[in-house]
Amino acid sequence: MTDALSLKAEPARIAIVDDDPWLAKLVSDMLISGGVVIEVFALGKDLLKSVNLPHFKTIILDLSLPDLCGFDIMDSLASGSIGRSIVLMSGHDPAVIHAAKTYGHGVGLQVRAALGKPFSRDELFTALGLSV
Repeated sequence: MTDALSLKAEPARIAIVDDDPWLAKLVSDMLISGGVVIEVFALGKDLLKSVNLPHFKTIILDLSLPDLCGFDIMDSLASGSIGRSIVLMSGHDPAVIHAAKTYGHGVGLQVRAALGKPFSRDELFTALGLSV
């Protein structure tokens, strides 16, 4: 007999990669209210070394980090991205954000959205496919 509790779906695991602690906390707080499990990384290399990397359903990735650029991180993620989606975020010009989204698709990633900073909770939830 199957235990009914074991059939309950695990909450989505989401990684936030942003070197701005204030923004990372703001995004994390928005998402915690949506019932997801969050892990925050200030550096791209820490995300890529994380033992939890295979378990993230979505990675919210800032394009400008002090150690690696978002394009390099997308390259590293492309080989193991099956079932994982990416939401890009940046304070750069919208043309740069659009180019990053196009690049992500080009390397085979499922880029759900590319958000310009600042963005609203509703925009973030829509990008992630969560109920607003």
